[in-house]
Amino acid sequence: QPDGVGYLAEVNYTDPHTGRRIREQKSTHRLDLAREWRQTRKADALRGEVRGKKDRLKPMLFSKYSEEYLSQWSKVEKRESSYRRDQVSLKRLNHTLGKRQLSEITRRDVEKYVAERKGEGVTSATTNRELCCLKNMFRKAVDWGYLKSNPAWGVKQQKETPPEFGFLTENEIDRVIECSAPHMKAFLTLAIHTGMRRGELFKLEWRDLDFQTGFITVRYGKNGETRHIPMNSIVRQTLDKHPNRIVKGQACPYVFSRPDGSPFKWPEGGFQGALQRAGVTRHIRIHDLRHTFASHLVMKGIDLRTVAKLLGHRDIKMTMRYSHLAPEHLQAAVEVLTQRTPQRQAQREGTGSP
Repeated sequence: QPDGVGYLAEVNYTDPHTGRRIREQKSTHRLDLAREWRQTRKADALRGEVRGKKDRLKPMLFSKYSEEYLSQWSKVEKRESSYRRDQVSLKRLNHTLGKRQLSEITRRDVEKYVAERKGEGVTSATTNRELCCLKNMFRKAVDWGYLKSNPAWGVKQQKETPPEFGFLTENEIDRVIECSAPHMKAFLTLAIHTGMRRGELFKLEWRDLDFQTGFITVRYGKNGETRHIPMNSIVRQTLDKHPNRIVKGQACPYVFSRPDGSPFKWPEGGFQGALQRAGVTRHIRIHDLRHTFASHLVMKGIDLRTVAKLLGHRDIKMTMRYSHLAPEHLQAAVEVLTQRTPQRQAQREGTGSP
């Protein structure tokens, strides 16, 4: 103690739920009591308990809380695609955790769930989406006062192997667009020539098209960032011919819309029909048109960083999946090692100075 009377015991530990570093101190007049308190607190910390600081939490089933989370947070604050993903994840999570009290779920329960999903042969990507949903739910439960800490904090995601992707050849691109229904031609053309995601195309508005500068503004990107994509001549010609739908005497804001003026949605059926008529028998999804855009850029010598910027990738690792499509570029890179400076070449031929 500063005054030289008594003893000061101290313990430091990391909260296993929040990851925060915690330091506690206690003063006492006896050495044995200080040691006893310190040993007790260390034991409590190892068990993840903090005695005397646990408030009683309101009982709530996981299934009941999941309904509240979906309706009052996921549906309101997240993009529609993320909300649908949460619905799918929670359907499976409720199967295992639905009848459990929210406050009784531990980190061990979460790790056991991940292990069971792996044992069922579920892909790492699916398990990771469910784990992320669970972490976000518990984090919001802490914010709302339903939990004191997040039991899923620190649980590691499974390592994911990037899935293989398909893409259309140049001849297939022409045939698919030719065989598509009239209302699908412009949509498919922009998907192939801009690399925009399906959801970005659904939300594309006429105000996002700047024909003077030749750029398309993507305002609703996956990462919440705005990016700008240049129009090539085919995109310009397609948009020049594409009609602006009039609904109830007013111009529809969406480039791709349904007869009632609402955004275009889920054209998978029409796309698969176009593939069949074009004689493409491989399994190709609408998202693979984005892969088609990137693949042809790389095969024609465009560097990966430029491709990443056009696609809106935050991490170049996402774009590296296309690197194998530039064999000539890679070959030219290693051929640099075979080149010699004039002095070195002369030495090899025995005509230069030693």
